[in-house]
Amino acid sequence: MAAVTPLCDGGSGFTPDISGSRRWLTAFLAGATLPLALLATDVTTAVGLPPLDASRVVTVDLNNDQHADLVIRPNSRDDATPLVYLWEPNDTAPLGGTFLASDTSTLPVLSPRDVITFADLNNDGHADAIIGRYLDYLQPDFTPPTNAPLRTSWLPGRGDGTFDAPQPINAAPAATTTAIAVGDVNADGLPDLWLGNWYQRYFSGYEAFSNDLLLQYPISGDTTAIAFARWSVPGETSPLDSATDPGGRPTYGAMIARLGDPAAAELPYLLELNYGRRWNRLWQLTPFAPMIEPPTTEERLPPRPGGPLAFRGDEVARILRGVDIAPAAGFDGDKIRHGIHPQWLHARAEDDPRFKRDDELPFRANGNTFDAAVGDIDNDGDFDVFVSTIIHNWAGDSSDRSRFLVNRLQETGRLTFDSPARLSVDRVPEIVTPDNRNFNQGDIFCELADLNNDGRLDLILCSSDYSDPPPHDERLRIFLQQPDGTFADHTTALGIDHIGAGQPALLDLDQDGALDLVVGQTFNRLNAERRRTAALANGSLAADAPEDARGQAILRVYHNTWTEGRAGLVLRLVGDPTRGVTRDAIGAIATATVDLDGDPTTPPVKLIRQWVGPGGHAGKRSDALLHFGLGAAARVESLTITWPDAARTVTTHGPLNAGTHTITLSAPDA
Repeated sequence: MAAVTPLCDGGSGFTPDISGSRRWLTAFLAGATLPLALLATDVTTAVGLPPLDASRVVTVDLNNDQHADLVIRPNSRDDATPLVYLWEPNDTAPLGGTFLASDTSTLPVLSPRDVITFADLNNDGHADAIIGRYLDYLQPDFTPPTNAPLRTSWLPGRGDGTFDAPQPINAAPAATTTAIAVGDVNADGLPDLWLGNWYQRYFSGYEAFSNDLLLQYPISGDTTAIAFARWSVPGETSPLDSATDPGGRPTYGAMIARLGDPAAAELPYLLELNYGRRWNRLWQLTPFAPMIEPPTTEERLPPRPGGPLAFRGDEVARILRGVDIAPAAGFDGDKIRHGIHPQWLHARAEDDPRFKRDDELPFRANGNTFDAAVGDIDNDGDFDVFVSTIIHNWAGDSSDRSRFLVNRLQETGRLTFDSPARLSVDRVPEIVTPDNRNFNQGDIFCELADLNNDGRLDLILCSSDYSDPPPHDERLRIFLQQPDGTFADHTTALGIDHIGAGQPALLDLDQDGALDLVVGQTFNRLNAERRRTAALANGSLAADAPEDARGQAILRVYHNTWTEGRAGLVLRLVGDPTRGVTRDAIGAIATATVDLDGDPTTPPVKLIRQWVGPGGHAGKRSDALLHFGLGAAARVESLTITWPDAARTVTTHGPLNAGTHTITLSAPDA
């Protein structure tokens, strides 16, 4: 069974009653002199945030009030402590509350390259902090951390926005860790970690640390302590080979997600998103039973709690087999693999030796992939992927572009991906000339979400770090999915002007069933002209500021006013570790039956969503919710939850009105 609790039920109407907040916001906008569309979305000041120079941000409920809080990484070349802002309800605030800075978070000082994310690792109901230390120890000038933790660790959350002392994860080898994904890889009810590692010695060779899959197992007799065993990635000790690249690859993004049949009793996949124009990997995992001689009556082994996958620590990693199916599935990269640089670059090198580059070998003829997003973009019942990738035109046409990877499981019965040209979101110049031939697409972060509640997933694309001029510049872009399934850039129409977009995170600020957006900002590598334009847009520079004045990057909060009255439904799931489901319920899949067009004579649509959990580039995570845009409907007619235990337990619910609901997986006799 599963218990359903409506937190903010909209009844028969489209949205919950937040009329007081709406009246305040309407009055605020009525007296504004700036464009209405801009003020209707940018509510950074209205939710209590000061101008924060920050690129990375996550949304996570730290104090168990069913509302997302913010953890923000300041832009700095020096070590710094992450900032914690807790949501404080306030009836007089425009959106029903504000974020208040916490000076007691107890998070440690981190270097700019360290990565941090959050999940309930020990299943106690509190979000824990997980820190991956970027330990570049093979470099001759390496300096170890000057404060605890000295290595990759986790900090138990107290449920109030503070944390206990760091506990080292000894199974994680020292490495240049750049990404953390959290999920239950072996479906035993215990969260596992998938760490993405980068080069061994950047600028001094192509070798990279292999990634680390850390499988959690319980410590006998201790219900509060946790431990991890490391699974060896196949081929991780292989020497560098330019034809097959079998060893570690520089990974900028790691993710754990279910991509096969949503109802099948199979394990999640490991996504490995690689830099250096190296191929991406897609690890398919399968369990197998180790060869154990049957014990005699006198030597019977004690029972293994949690089922057949809860073996002792030394055995946990041995019951998994893994194979990289990315080449067969079309996930590793596009089909252009010659590595030949464009002719104009060779011609330029004749006059300027700085541009002299040899054509690339096969293992460096694909992508600079940073991030990925998972979702069913075509509502066909399987999960598609978007990958965000940096391209440089000087690298030639073998440099992969950001693209949709459409899952063809439903059509073919096999997990394969392709990238239809009609789904391109490129911004390359229509005609390449000597003036614009050195263009870039600095797509570092991405996310899929139904932003206008029409039942179709949209694309959030965050680009930065290059000074390309408009319209090919690096900024936050919102691509809304059209009725024909294509994606159109609506950034300007939505009133968004955010140059140098950093990490995005989703949440529902006012619990109205529409997803809001927090996004960082960075001026890294912007030239003086682009930096000034960005600073004028975010308000850190006035129009009459001197030409040499330097504005600052500012993290911004965008309130979703783009639904045109369409309702949305938000789910929060609570798993049961005693039934093999992590308390976070990472990996759960929800299928909703919705009358999107409001016409009772046409069949309803089935929408499928997955709680993927933390993962992607730099510890990317959003609030732990599943969201359904309802189109012309006011409710979900029926809802099915497929829980991420080994048995793939299914519960059914509904009808459910628009609003926010919590569904708890209860014991069978509850």
